[in-house]
Amino acid sequence: MACRLDIEIQSRKLLKPSASTPDNLRRLKLSLFDQLALRTYIPVLFNYLPSSSSTSYDDELEKSLAETLTKFYPFAGRFAKDIDPFSIDCNDEGVEYVQTKVNADDLAQFLRGQAHNDSESSLIDLLPIKDVEPSSPSSPLFGVQVNVFNNGGVTIGIQISHIVADAFTMATFVNEWAHTCLTGRTVSNNPGFGQLSLLFPAKVLQFPSPSPDLNTNTTTTGPNYKIVTRRFVFDALAIENLRKTIKDNDMMMKQPSRVVVIMSLMWKVLTHISSAKNNGNSRDSSLGFPINMRGKLSCTAPSLEHALGNYGMMGIADRKARRKDDELNDFVKLVGNTIWNTCEAIGKAESVDDISSLAFNNHIKGVEKLLQEDKMDVYGTTSWCKLPWYEADFGWGKPFWVSPVGLNLIEGAILMDTKDGNGVQLTICLKEKNMTEFEKHLHIFSSTPILG
Repeated sequence: MACRLDIEIQSRKLLKPSASTPDNLRRLKLSLFDQLALRTYIPVLFNYLPSSSSTSYDDELEKSLAETLTKFYPFAGRFAKDIDPFSIDCNDEGVEYVQTKVNADDLAQFLRGQAHNDSESSLIDLLPIKDVEPSSPSSPLFGVQVNVFNNGGVTIGIQISHIVADAFTMATFVNEWAHTCLTGRTVSNNPGFGQLSLLFPAKVLQFPSPSPDLNTNTTTTGPNYKIVTRRFVFDALAIENLRKTIKDNDMMMKQPSRVVVIMSLMWKVLTHISSAKNNGNSRDSSLGFPINMRGKLSCTAPSLEHALGNYGMMGIADRKARRKDDELNDFVKLVGNTIWNTCEAIGKAESVDDISSLAFNNHIKGVEKLLQEDKMDVYGTTSWCKLPWYEADFGWGKPFWVSPVGLNLIEGAILMDTKDGNGVQLTICLKEKNMTEFEKHLHIFSSTPILG
């Protein structure tokens, strides 16, 4: 049994923006992409080593957060379902802001002393929002928990409703907050809220019935459905060695990226596990992943490279059942070509209506596959790579480790850059029995587990 972190809450409040949101910005319409996002919180931890300046962080962090919220004003609002189900009431009600004292020397030492199976529950305790309905009109859209360890190390736990932000938006916010805290000045440019909803407004949509419950983190109880999380790191050398095993073929993306290689490897291992469970008989399999659309559109006049909110389209790679396991090369081809084909379709779209239809149709395709989980395997993953997670310096240096936490997803994974920018951290959530088998295959790809 794991020993939980001994956390003492010093303060908890609803922190409001330092200036009121203007009346003309009080209602933020949601976009189609916001509408299709999961009704859940995106959780991430920023972990900092102790420094002389981290002992006097309280006032600066809180003040700079309030100032940053004046620009990211929807985060301090609430869902306005009683008025308009497709909008945010930017009423400055506030974000959840918690300050704690952690009675442990430091995070890394604590986790090294924990049983590998139990460390995730300790990390979840470092997050601010618990036991609330993510899409309730009364629930906060954003939360911050500042955890200070005995040695002065700091872990900032952040959660944001996926309906108002994707990973790009969260990374943008955290870096603007850090910049304001470090320099005392806000970033001059204004964030692009509202751009996407003007072009791609939310609308009444018809989904397949019965629709799977895509918007909660609940799972069936019982030993076969316990969800566990592991993290594995692939350094630059491990990724290069994997690339060397990929043969030349007719893949449209000739040089597979780090993300394509690791996503493909994960999919290969999971299909092998599925085949072994079915006496060597493989099943049809799909891997779904969002593709960031910023900078990919040619049919719209305004630049959307910095648009905030959700702006990703689902890509789905399909693999038919085989008599034998495919090579990594085959999975790389499936994933790479899916990305290439989806981006080509986005670039060739002649109107925003074409983009909306493509996004919705791809989403429905994913839903329909989930409805067939008794007949096929469906996996989901997403990449947070190439985002400036490790640039967030609040005044006591850049983080030594950034990671998602507490995802509770079935057969899902998130990829992030390692601190040096050359490797990939794979955070994967699987049913417990599947995870046991997944770890047995570590020798295939020479990765190492880290911090939980």
